[in-house]
Amino acid sequence: MYSRLWVLIVILLTGSVTMAQDNANIAGKWYGTFKLYYGDKYRMIIDLQKDGAGYKGTLQLPEMSDNDYFELETVVYRKDTLLLRIDALRFSFTGVWDPAVNQFRGITGFADDQSHSDLGRKEITAAEMYKRPQEPKPPFPYYTEQVKFNNIKDSVTLAGTFTRPAAQGKYPVVLMLSGSGPQDRNEEIAGHKLFLVLADYFARNGIASLRYDDRGFAGSTGDFDTSDIYDFSHDALTALKYLKTRKDVDPARIGLLGHSEGAVVAQITAANNPAVAFVISMGGVGVSGRELIDQQSAAKGKMAGKSDSLILADQARMKPYWDLLASDSDIAVVTPKAQEILRNIYRNSSEDVKKGQTEDELVRASVMRPETISLLRYKPLTYLKQIKCPFMAINGTADIQVDANANLKEIERALNENGNLLTTIRKFDGLNHLFQRCKTCEVNEYGELEQTIDPLVPAFMAHWILQLPPQEDR
Repeated sequence: MYSRLWVLIVILLTGSVTMAQDNANIAGKWYGTFKLYYGDKYRMIIDLQKDGAGYKGTLQLPEMSDNDYFELETVVYRKDTLLLRIDALRFSFTGVWDPAVNQFRGITGFADDQSHSDLGRKEITAAEMYKRPQEPKPPFPYYTEQVKFNNIKDSVTLAGTFTRPAAQGKYPVVLMLSGSGPQDRNEEIAGHKLFLVLADYFARNGIASLRYDDRGFAGSTGDFDTSDIYDFSHDALTALKYLKTRKDVDPARIGLLGHSEGAVVAQITAANNPAVAFVISMGGVGVSGRELIDQQSAAKGKMAGKSDSLILADQARMKPYWDLLASDSDIAVVTPKAQEILRNIYRNSSEDVKKGQTEDELVRASVMRPETISLLRYKPLTYLKQIKCPFMAINGTADIQVDANANLKEIERALNENGNLLTTIRKFDGLNHLFQRCKTCEVNEYGELEQTIDPLVPAFMAHWILQLPPQEDR
């Protein structure tokens, strides 16, 4: 990762900009965007005012907080270079004036992410940040209803959207389960609303759906940060019970569709559960959470051009840390031991590694929520062998988060060896973890791609659902 100083040096040495006048007035509002890990874009509004011989100002982040203004702790403007910092937010901007476009061109740092950013005078609207041609717009030619249902066991109220074809009738229904981290009902990632697009396609093709906000997020109550995958399964079971009360749902054709972590939740929910008519696993795992860590590190290493020997060396260095966290020991007991392992790894790392992060920052960033720990310790075989209903597992071959070959092979093996031959396994060539047709296929590309999902995927799923016989006919 390039340092901000090095980027500035490169710009200056290449002569791609000319010096601005020393007395140029930069007071007023400046607008820009920056990207985070998955390519999510966020607007920033910088408002600068003269302050003696220098400047002071505020930062506004509309996507993160509608009305909050954060005081800039550092504002340095010398000739053509602008430096802004708010250490409490771990925010920084370093840019060089480019008179060809009348903008500061540079780097924004936010938490652990850095991205190229421009600051200009033109206001940026939310609609201008992304192009999403597949996102449906009202009026919709089908029925939608905002609903709420209660997980009494955990005292959680879940808010969601039920969608079905416009005509009255009893429809097969898909309950959608979202991936890791707090997600809204549309599973919005980097401006892509995957579940909204799927619900739209299903409703236009004779299939109902229910999608809901994760507990503790958007319209749902509860505490996400203290919850794990088994708590999320309780929410899914509550949603299943709610669907059975609806007169426009065929109770013999209620299935689960889980994406990424949601596929894990679907496995847990469907195990020994006759109420589940089918399961669709999108980008789901068949190997243990511990094995998945090594698969992901290998995939990222290859994307970075590392040799196999270097990848294996990296895995060996981290093995004690991951093995300890993945053990069945009490997490409160193993956490300080794991952090000490991490400190030793840091101390023995190269200076280049240490430049990007301090030892304490690394340890703080390593603190895991119950959700992450439960995923790390998850063993799919335990639940897959208890699933008897039709099961579809699909993965993209360009997915660097969940390897298609290894995970589909294990899913199929676990189901078949325990007598479930109602399995459909499919690899989609050239698709990433979001089932987009990708170019670099790295995770930070998700937001750059206009496609939300390759059209072949919802068509394949809908056809499969519609040809399934009701439960009583099996």
